[in-house]
Amino acid sequence: MAAAGLGWDVKVLDGLGYEELEKLTGVENFPKFKIPSRPVKGSMPEIEFEHPDCVLLVFPSGLSEFKVAYKELSCAISDFSGLDWKGKPNVLSKEHICWDIIYRTAEAAKKPLTMSNLSVVDPFQSSGTFSESSYKDLSLRELVRKRRSAVDMDGSTVMSKETFYQILLHCVPSGSHGGKKHVRQLTLPFRSLAWDSEVHAALFVHRVVGLPKGLYFLVRNENHLDDLKKDTRAEFKWVKPDGCPDDLPLYELASGDCRELSKRLSCHQDIASDGCFSLGMIAHFEPTLRNKGSWMYPRLFWETGVLGQVLYLESHAVGISATGIGCFFDDPVHEVLGLKGSKFQSLYHFTVGGPVVDKRIMSLPAYPGTSDDA
Repeated sequence: MAAAGLGWDVKVLDGLGYEELEKLTGVENFPKFKIPSRPVKGSMPEIEFEHPDCVLLVFPSGLSEFKVAYKELSCAISDFSGLDWKGKPNVLSKEHICWDIIYRTAEAAKKPLTMSNLSVVDPFQSSGTFSESSYKDLSLRELVRKRRSAVDMDGSTVMSKETFYQILLHCVPSGSHGGKKHVRQLTLPFRSLAWDSEVHAALFVHRVVGLPKGLYFLVRNENHLDDLKKDTRAEFKWVKPDGCPDDLPLYELASGDCRELSKRLSCHQDIASDGCFSLGMIAHFEPTLRNKGSWMYPRLFWETGVLGQVLYLESHAVGISATGIGCFFDDPVHEVLGLKGSKFQSLYHFTVGGPVVDKRIMSLPAYPGTSDDA
């Protein structure tokens, strides 16, 4: 979003593998850590080694084609191993707890080099417009600097269904493109990701005027729609709600007050039930890992993170707030939806609504000069 606001585009150079990223960042010079067979507590400074994730390519917006030869790039990066890296990272903690499963998962999710050439840049697609009047008069700079995580929701703020639809139109990946299916990630900021959309949203609607309370589903990759209908509860309606835009793949599954349910699923946190709506992000999981590789595991979380950031900015743009919910019960979420096995997996939760402002917290400008901060 920051790059786009300055006239640039961004892509993850996802052909590079973990070894290339280690060399490029100098992380390969860190002491190697032998993963124990069980959780261990003690002094383990080598546990603080870094995990490089990705390289982003920033290039002029509107460019339709460029070439990235990953094999040649990998050879060039290999020369970084001969560099004399300066500095030594500080030890962050005197004592550590090694949760072995975390490090074993990180090992299993390391990506190899992919020998393919990136040459075509997908054309930019703008998101659909349904209710521009829902937005406050804020510049991108003002909006980004006002973005905060709500610590509590007021349990009373409502939004119109038009605003709800407008927010969700910015959450689908392919934009407004003449009735074609949402699959490819072509809109901002999803277009920076190098794969088709794999993350959906199960929505608990609490306080949206003109829309029945209940359980809804936003299908962000419409190639998965048939599987979702087949794999979820047979009694779900799967009908478009009243007034829903044609290019918004939103479906009502079941009507009813689900405030207590959403609260219970999110570790009994009021914040899941006291907003306008909350949601669980549901990934197309096992088939993605099987067909593309186990290295897609962290990338599914990246996609949930990008979706979460869009929801943060959208909520602030309409004058309310939002926050991620990291504590939730995934198996009960699957039970509510009727999902079995690991084809679809709950990865993250989120809530949007009217914030309760903690006046004990002081907010200072994040940057020098004229402040646009909240």
